[in-house]
Amino acid sequence: MSAAKRTSVAVPVSVRPLVEPDLDRADEIFRVAFGTFLGLPEPETFFGTADYVRTRWAADPRAAFAATVEGEVVGSNFAADWGSVGYFGPLTVRPDLWDRGIGRRLMEPVMDRFDTWENRHLGLFTFSHSPKHLELYRRYGFWPRFLTAVMRKRVTVSAVVPGRVLYGELTAAERPDALGLARALTGAVHEGLSLEREITAVQAQGLGDTVLLEGAGSGLDGLAVWPSATAERGRRPARTCASSSSAPYAPARTPRTGSNDCWTRASNWPPRRGWGNWTPERIWPARTPTGAWPTAVSAPGCRA
Repeated sequence: MSAAKRTSVAVPVSVRPLVEPDLDRADEIFRVAFGTFLGLPEPETFFGTADYVRTRWAADPRAAFAATVEGEVVGSNFAADWGSVGYFGPLTVRPDLWDRGIGRRLMEPVMDRFDTWENRHLGLFTFSHSPKHLELYRRYGFWPRFLTAVMRKRVTVSAVVPGRVLYGELTAAERPDALGLARALTGAVHEGLSLEREITAVQAQGLGDTVLLEGAGSGLDGLAVWPSATAERGRRPARTCASSSSAPYAPARTPRTGSNDCWTRASNWPPRRGWGNWTPERIWPARTPTGAWPTAVSAPGCRA
């Protein structure tokens, strides 16, 4: 249905937890919504074999929500608890029901979840060229911060890195200590930031692994939660399952361009520390008004 034929008439929407039988329909809507917004000739093929919906749901089913109309799933949204940081998305709505207030309804349980988790810094990624998206998130106190260059680079085999440890190769007895070291590292990047749920979600779902770089002392110099690039649909990682962190650093200032806009909630501005952003293939630092340059986590665009 074209935008000209859509109306702003409200529809009777119910919002409830997303449950496993909903996943096929939620995945279909996710692909069609993104593909339609971006003008793809076959929107249902968007993201190929990547599976954001099932893996995001499996990471934390309590933080996944479905919008229904007359009992049928018409949209979904996902929240993520990273300790002091709360993140959400992808938020998607069936295209023929855009502009009916369903995106707002799907925001309500996510904001309630953030209150329950007591996250201190909230964020999302969305399309910077879409007034509709910008206005939706502004209603909940989110304001633009910076554009993010989304790029990729093929991973090639190189020399063995000294001190590199794979989380998946650790014994069950060793993993709690490794998670503790990871919390200390991410907490140094941003106070209270924790990727423990993401590390364990990747491991539990068999999506990839987490690389831990041991430091000269007893801590970690860096970590990266990496998905498998060859996983089949239904086994490919979601946004939650690919993130990277390191100790704060100050790289050369690289000119930045991009199409995605990072948002932060007004009550959390200015941030205690700066933020950077990643893609699964390459990390790109981002300068914030604080002048700090540590790397942190980010996400694909969200669909209202």
